[in-house]
Amino acid sequence: MDFFVILKAVLAFVFVLGLLFVTLWGLKFLQTKIPSCKSFKKLSQKQRIEVLEIKKISAKNTLFLLRKDDKEYFVLSGGEQNLLLDVEKIKLEAVNRDEM
Repeated sequence: MDFFVILKAVLAFVFVLGLLFVTLWGLKFLQTKIPSCKSFKKLSQKQRIEVLEIKKISAKNTLFLLRKDDKEYFVLSGGEQNLLLDVEKIKLEAVNRDEM
């Protein structure tokens, strides 16, 4: 009796994995074969904005490092207010501080 219970559990597990595989294959098929479908539209290879890093500072504040057209920015997001910081200015201030 135990053998049939184990066999039934294994077959159920294989069935669920098969359904997952078919679902993922279907989503991939829709993404590549139907480019007009907005839900599954592929992003272009040349993106202008890229998220490089995300750091949680506190429960409300998050720091993002973004790259846009070979220029990097820090964005401090929190609560109702967002703050944009230019990384080049931060790097320049760090270099000036090290020279002193």
